Amino acid sequence: MKLETKVGFFFTGAVALMAVLILRTEKLEVGGKKNQSERFTYFDQVAGLNLQSAVRIAGVKVGDVRTIALENGKARVVLGLSKDVEVYGDASVSLGSIGILGEKYIDLNPGHSAKGPFPMDQPLPSKAGASLDNLMETMSDVGKNVKSITQALNESIGGEQGRQKLDEIVDNIRLLTAEFRSMAQENHGAINNTMANVEAITADLRDKLPKLAQQFETVGKNLNAMLDENRPELKGVMSDVRKLAQSFQGTADNLKVLTTRINNGEGTIGKLLNDETTVKKINEAVDNVNNMLGGFNKMDFRLDMDAAQWDKRKDSRVGLGLEIAPRPDYWYALGFASTPDGKLSESTRTVTQLDPVTGQPVTVLERNQYVTTDRAFTVSAQFAKRLGAAVFSAGIVEGKGGGGVELRTMDNDRLRFGLLAYDFTKRDDKPNPRYRFTSSYQFWKGAYVQAGVQDIGNKDLRTIFFGGGLRWKDDDLKKIIGLAGASK
Repeated sequence: MKLETKVGFFFTGAVALMAVLILRTEKLEVGGKKNQSERFTYFDQVAGLNLQSAVRIAGVKVGDVRTIALENGKARVVLGLSKDVEVYGDASVSLGSIGILGEKYIDLNPGHSAKGPFPMDQPLPSKAGASLDNLMETMSDVGKNVKSITQALNESIGGEQGRQKLDEIVDNIRLLTAEFRSMAQENHGAINNTMANVEAITADLRDKLPKLAQQFETVGKNLNAMLDENRPELKGVMSDVRKLAQSFQGTADNLKVLTTRINNGEGTIGKLLNDETTVKKINEAVDNVNNMLGGFNKMDFRLDMDAAQWDKRKDSRVGLGLEIAPRPDYWYALGFASTPDGKLSESTRTVTQLDPVTGQPVTVLERNQYVTTDRAFTVSAQFAKRLGAAVFSAGIVEGKGGGGVELRTMDNDRLRFGLLAYDFTKRDDKPNPRYRFTSSYQFWKGAYVQAGVQDIGNKDLRTIFFGGGLRWKDDDLKKIIGLAGASK
């Protein structure tokens, strides 16, 4: 065989081998477009996407981009897919990139076979993917916010004036801690007595807590069943409570007008109260009456510590109450509590859907509501008046205006049922006022169990709670407050 023939066979074989390697490396198919199906979609922007860019499912290449054209202000992208790739009714596409600065590709979600095949003449729904431009814009906004915060801090505490303010704050804190230390040293014995009383009561409760937990769960289930059976009656009660609260609001407005006129010296009472001579005589008369009645020593001080588990929000409420009772038929109540209040929150997002009339993708705002927990430290201050077995109260309830009624029965008011209404402002996170039904039973000395329902008027926030606490009168507290008043 001639040399020229051998060389020809060699080059022919080399070209055939190179063609096979190219087909295997690029995964090209013989027949080209005949082995592919075409689909199309629309994007608001396709910056960085090129012809022949990959179409991938779960990171695996299944096709490429055929054409990119502008149509009605949107980018129309035609995709070539392998014949064995099935596209179903809930399929969607989005722009993706390999790394932050990597090449762009089309990420295809083929959907689920239960939805049936996707029509060939309909555009695939598209989603806007994250891009470097969006990331840089977000970082720019964050930088502006940080700059504004640092500028505000610089204006508030910067310079000589700011340093003087900080020095004054530190000096005030130092004086306050010194006063607290002195008061604690003077009343060390009384405080130890109070703590000893609490330790004695809690030691007796240690063995009974497992049984109490079981009782709490049973009471909660019974209350839930009772609410379901008596829901119409509860609506009537809530309507009556709302009317009572409105009456309280009208009375408060009238009192505000009256006190304003008195402070301005209008009318006979205003002139009397604003006259220094009259005020002095009234003060002297009040002092005489206080001395005649025994003053401070006749007051009762009642403490109430309680804790409750809120079933729906899987959180707890802890509270401390103090009742100052000048007489058995009325008293002033102060309360401090850490309450896991529920709030309705709303999230929105923009999704792209197909218009059933035109078949074109449209942008729709989707809203979702969910309940969140907002733990807050609240303060209550109320005036309570007792008429027989009923106790009526009004004032500030957990930082909001409100009032309530409580029925107390059995010896030493061991069994109590109450209804509390407060926070009558309407907000998106709480459309209706807050109503709370409570019940408690004192089973041993000052120890009691409690159960009830919170947010009866707000369906999404409604929750059952159960717990327990301690109630007792404390003469040592009277001594502490008396010593603090004498030191002034």
